[in-house]
Amino acid sequence: MEAAPDTVLFVVTKKEYTAGVGIPPCNEEDNYLYRANPVGKLMNATKMLFSPGGELFVVRGGDVFRGHMPVTDGEEWFDVAKKVGKVDWGNFKFLCVHPEGDLYAVTNNGDFYKGPAPTNENMPWLYHQATKLGTGNWNSLRALFFDPEGLLYAVRADGKLIRGSPPTCPEDDWLNTAAQVGNDNWLRFTNFMAFSPEGELWCVHNSTGRLFKWPPATMSRPDFPHGEAVPVGQGFSACCFMAFTTDKTFSSIEHFEFLPDSGKIVSLVTEVVTSQIYKNNSGNALVHNFSLSKEVTATSTFSQDHGLTVVPGADATFQAGIPFIDEAEGQISINSTTRTWNFTNLNEEKTTFSTSVNVIVPPHSSKRVVLSVTKGEMAVPYLAQIQTLFGYEVTISGTFKGTTFYDLTTSQEDYKASALMSNLRAGLCMLNTV
Repeated sequence: MEAAPDTVLFVVTKKEYTAGVGIPPCNEEDNYLYRANPVGKLMNATKMLFSPGGELFVVRGGDVFRGHMPVTDGEEWFDVAKKVGKVDWGNFKFLCVHPEGDLYAVTNNGDFYKGPAPTNENMPWLYHQATKLGTGNWNSLRALFFDPEGLLYAVRADGKLIRGSPPTCPEDDWLNTAAQVGNDNWLRFTNFMAFSPEGELWCVHNSTGRLFKWPPATMSRPDFPHGEAVPVGQGFSACCFMAFTTDKTFSSIEHFEFLPDSGKIVSLVTEVVTSQIYKNNSGNALVHNFSLSKEVTATSTFSQDHGLTVVPGADATFQAGIPFIDEAEGQISINSTTRTWNFTNLNEEKTTFSTSVNVIVPPHSSKRVVLSVTKGEMAVPYLAQIQTLFGYEVTISGTFKGTTFYDLTTSQEDYKASALMSNLRAGLCMLNTV
């Protein structure tokens, strides 16, 4: 069975805690450790796991950190990760994540807990968020992990592989009621045991460092006989941590499409660009020329809730038309003129409005000329085809939020100073005559 279209294998080596990531190996001639992309360091990490959404959790000392998978060679991941727990996290023997996202943990003294993934270092996970599911002998296990369907697997101290739905309370007595899987002894494979997203079981032999995999369990073949193991790599004794995750690293935009028919006009307001007052204190009509060229800036952004990690150096630009509000139709359209958009940063589009009109000001009166435009705010759905770090293609959707300016209007109106201003001017005139 081939890997899912976004599955990658993430490893951390014992030497300098260097992290690497790559497409999982397919045979023993596939030198994964040689071809894996170096993506930084996890110095002094003691435990590592990924959430189903691809977020990395790492324990160092008594603290736990979370963040996106590292992608930059030489970067220390802890420098950019967020600390989400402290003090107690060095007291766990096992940490594993259910496919639905809950964290399961076994303490060094043998208790078994479940709770949400930590988010706040000041919230004690063990005492305020976790629920105890088991007591006593859970620390006797040699391995603990989930399959993609949410079944819990464990290797007992006698080497037997067992599985079952995870317990919901200590009274479930899971360790004694879980079903045994086959008759093989799994103690030689406990350094790394994990299911790929496709349901294959992958293990590293503790002494030889060879990597093996088994086809997914079926009704006719529910176990994983050692005699059917497929060797897919060597040298994995050099790794202190290994885990499967998904390639959610943004690399470039291959295709982008606005969906104007589903767009919404959020607001339409008249915005004054400038105004000018012309006064005529003479007894004759005067003609003034009002000329102006004014630049306005429309801004826009693209929603970033796609779940991908955009790293420095990624090409986040693309060519596409410009959404605008069609005044005649009262709807959003896309200009056939294309521009370069930046998917991750604020976009600015400058427009210059120019006008020239004659203003006739009657004797002993004033005229005000007002130059205004319509400012529209719109929300337009989009679809984008993204290429990830390892060349996978992912389709994402989101919302473009932008402004547009149109409908330049020049108006003239009689102008009369307010009573307050008239009184102030009159007072100033009287002072000048004293």
